[in-house]
This record gives sequence, C-alpha cells and structure tokens, in this order.
Amino acid sequence: MKKKIKKFFAIEIFLTTLFLSLLIVLLKFYIPEQYQFIEPVSIYWTILSSVIFIYWFILSPSIAEYKESEKLLIEIKWTLWNIKDDAKYLKWLKNEYDLDLFNKEYSYMLNNFFNYIADDEKSDFLNSFEKLNDINLDWEKAWITANHIIRMKQELSILKKSFIRISQIKEKDALPAIIHKLKNFITTIVIIILLLLNLPVTEIDLIWKIEESIMLFLFSFLYIYLSFIINSFDNPFDKRKFSWYLDLSFIKNFASDLITKKD
Repeated sequence: MKKKIKKFFAIEIFLTTLFLSLLIVLLKFYIPEQYQFIEPVSIYWTILSSVIFIYWFILSPSIAEYKESEKLLIEIKWTLWNIKDDAKYLKWLKNEYDLDLFNKEYSYMLNNFFNYIADDEKSDFLNSFEKLNDINLDWEKAWITANHIIRMKQELSILKKSFIRISQIKEKDALPAIIHKLKNFITTIVIIILLLLNLPVTEIDLIWKIEESIMLFLFSFLYIYLSFIINSFDNPFDKRKFSWYLDLSFIKNFASDLITKKD
C-alpha cells in the first residue's frame, strides 16, 4: 500500500510537470515574433547551468535533513524493540512488575506521537515519557536492580531525543520562506526567458523549429520538476505533499502489537 501511495504521488508530480511543460511549448507559438527577441545562442547554456546550480544549492539543506531523517527512523526501530525487551526482562526479574501497565502507557505514547506527525493532531507524547519513567522509578524502589532501570531510562531518553528531532523537522521548514519565494521568482524568470527566445518559425526551418521546441519542453520540464521537488522536501514525513515521504506507520503497528500480542 505504501509503495502504491508513493507511486501515485510521484506520477501526480510527473503528470503536472508534463502538462505545464507542454502548455509552455504551446504558448510559445501564440507569442508574436516581434516579442521573441532573446537570441538563444548567447544565453541558452548560461541559463541552464546557472539555474541548475542555484536549484542544487537551495535543495542541498533539504537533502541533508532527509538523510538525517532516514537515520533517525533506523535508530527508532532499534530503540522501540530495546525498550520492549527491557520491560520484558524487568518482568522476568520480578514477576510483580506491571508489564501490562508499562505496555499500555508505552503504546499510548507511540500512538500520540504517530497521530501528531501523520495527522497534525495535538499530542502530549512528551508527558508520556515522564509517566514511563515514573513507572520504572516506582519499581526501582521495589528492589529491582538500579542498573536495569538505568538501561531502560537510557533507551527512553534516546527515543525521546529522536522524537523531538522529528518534531522539529516537521514544525520547521528546512528552507526559509524567502528561499521559496526566490526559487519561485527564478523559475518564473526562466520560463519567461524561454518563451521569449527567438526561435525560427519558417517552413524551411521546420526541423530546427521541432528541435528547439523539444529543447524548450525539456528545459521547462527540468525547472518545473525541480521546483516541485524542492517544495516536497520541506517535510519528509508528509505523504500528502511528498512522493518519497518517510513512512512512520511502523510506529503505529508496533504500538498496536504491544496491546494485542502477548509474547
């Protein structure tokens, strides 16, 4: 299902870009020749290289944040299981340890966090971390060896740190609003220049006209597609706007298994 959703959004961006690029090519033929005054020989490759460089410069911070987010997910997966195993071990050490209570609070916290990231719901998942620590603190007083409790606290601290970082990525865009405005301005200017390029339109130059139309389409497609990608990378966890979003559903599934599976 996840792959189908990602595929759909990737196709949606592709088709939107395709439509806009074709529209630009068609619009080109309705612009009077006297307004097409920019000579392609002098600026074509200059525009291409400079704008691509600027786009890459704009996109770099978002890519770095995306890679960091990928690493966070790997760390979270390991930590979730470590905490679960630690709780089971505490139950093995002292049978009176209320594993069901811990799992219930653990599951509640994970569901809160997932709903906050996936659906923008208000969440008190940070308070749940404190409740989990309080549960273990009570059992530390009840003769469970301190180093076992400390290990659990360390794992909870790692998970809390990862969740807070993901929250920061979600709440704060990787790129300031002014950068997005600059990117939109550059894209608009580039498209205007492409539309005003002086391309031959005589029947004798039909082949040249076709070649230039193809180049116009390819350049338009490249700039518009990159513009969409830059917008998408701002929140790598939002499947509604990002084709290659990072799926956090494993957290919800894990939380559900804590309650339904008694292993």
